[in-house]
Amino acid sequence: MSDSREPPPDDDDLYDLDEKDDMFTSTKETPQEEIDLNDEKEDSAPPVDVDTDKKFQLVDNSGDAPQKKEDEHLTQEVSKPEEEDDDLFKDADTAEMSDVTLDKTPESPEPKPMETKPEKPKVEVKEVKEEIKKEEKVEDKDDMFDLEEDKDKVHDLNISVSEPHKKGEGMNAYMTYKVKTKTTMPMFKRPELVVDRRFSDFLGLHEKLVAKHRHVGRIVPPAPEKSLVGMTRVKMSKTEEEAQAIDFIERRRAALERYLNRLGRHTVLLQDPDFRDFLEQDELPQATSTRALSGAGMMRLMKNVEGAISKITIRMTEDDVWFEEKQQQIESLDNKLRMLHSAVEDLVRHRKELASNTASFAKSAATLGNSEEHTALSRALAQLSEAFEKVEGLHQEVANSDYYNVAEVIGDYIRIIGEIKEVFQIRVKSWHNWQTAEQNLAKKKELESKLQQQGRNDKLPNVQSEIKELESRVKTCKQEFDDLSTTIKKEIMKFEQNRVMDFKQIILVFLKMLMKSQEQNIKFWEGFLPEARAIA
Repeated sequence: MSDSREPPPDDDDLYDLDEKDDMFTSTKETPQEEIDLNDEKEDSAPPVDVDTDKKFQLVDNSGDAPQKKEDEHLTQEVSKPEEEDDDLFKDADTAEMSDVTLDKTPESPEPKPMETKPEKPKVEVKEVKEEIKKEEKVEDKDDMFDLEEDKDKVHDLNISVSEPHKKGEGMNAYMTYKVKTKTTMPMFKRPELVVDRRFSDFLGLHEKLVAKHRHVGRIVPPAPEKSLVGMTRVKMSKTEEEAQAIDFIERRRAALERYLNRLGRHTVLLQDPDFRDFLEQDELPQATSTRALSGAGMMRLMKNVEGAISKITIRMTEDDVWFEEKQQQIESLDNKLRMLHSAVEDLVRHRKELASNTASFAKSAATLGNSEEHTALSRALAQLSEAFEKVEGLHQEVANSDYYNVAEVIGDYIRIIGEIKEVFQIRVKSWHNWQTAEQNLAKKKELESKLQQQGRNDKLPNVQSEIKELESRVKTCKQEFDDLSTTIKKEIMKFEQNRVMDFKQIILVFLKMLMKSQEQNIKFWEGFLPEARAIA
């Protein structure tokens, strides 16, 4: 058989061969799968310089066994990357190295394992896994934050304030309001609660909440302000119907309802025992600290003066960029809201003036129609008067909607911003206490070093004891300042979320009311149009 073998070609003839010719053909039949595999390998693999004599050693029949082993080895090597998961991150260089290894014929019958670069793929996999874990952590935090937001938003608590009722006579008279609560929350005794409360009870609740929560950085929504003029008119009214007809009573009722619902939206304030007692208890002890001429009222006045002085004297070196930017945003928001509030109040006033003038025009048209001898014209003037009366009522309705749903809500946020400024000032005081404690500690340490230098050991124990107390004081003040800053950040985030929701509601209510008024106006004038055309 060796005599029938063809002589090997020269090197120059070898390189003239077509790349598609199979140089590894043996006398033994090759399975169809291996042929297809070799075809794919030859089409994709780059040409490699291999010794000619070593190539044609495989043509001999005696090399059938090594060739079979080699083919099986190649099949395993090709299918191996499909089974390994780590090769998903293999780069182009590693892929090219594997192709070259498959094309090379091993010198020994035992094939060498395919060389790989494990270091670089492992590093890439580690980096990718770390990035994925970081992203998962961020997503988990976002999900937790969304759940907290949903938990804050989904409070099945609806509070309404209604039925103002006057009690007493003269200057001792006061108004009571019926507070109705509907909820399915298990913390309350019953799903429906109805109690009677007077205005001083609302103020007493606010004072208790402020005393317990403001100093730790929580923003307590402010209660409606007192009105000496409004209550004097109510007290001087002769009948209850006359008292209820005063606009001041309706404004206060709506303000108290918004106040309680704002408290109910706050997760911490909702769980406060004083707030739950306010909604559940039939009778509450009378709040005497809310009177302007009481001792508590004088104390509040003194605290306000002290706070104004501290704002001028204490200057804080702000190290947190977030607080610095947020304070500027709050100041800018305060100015813009005050401008908007003034503009909306002007709009409400103009709408009421328009309603009043429309009513005057309706009366004049009715008077003219009564004196008109022409029947059709008289009837048309009467219908015109009725149409203007309807339009006057519509203007009044739009004015009230703008006042209660827009102007008053903006006014509430202006007062809430005032509360935010108070919380910021409490943080400044906390920082001042921390810095004062550190200065006192530094002075005591200087005194200790002087006593040690002078050899006055009799006073050292007392000074060292004071140093330990001051160190504990510094640590406590710093922890209080950090906790206060963290709480304020959370409260500001809740404030921003609620503000966006409320202002969205303001815009929707304002636009819906405008559309409704325009549609009603069109209906009114379309109904009057046949009467105008009927005038002969």
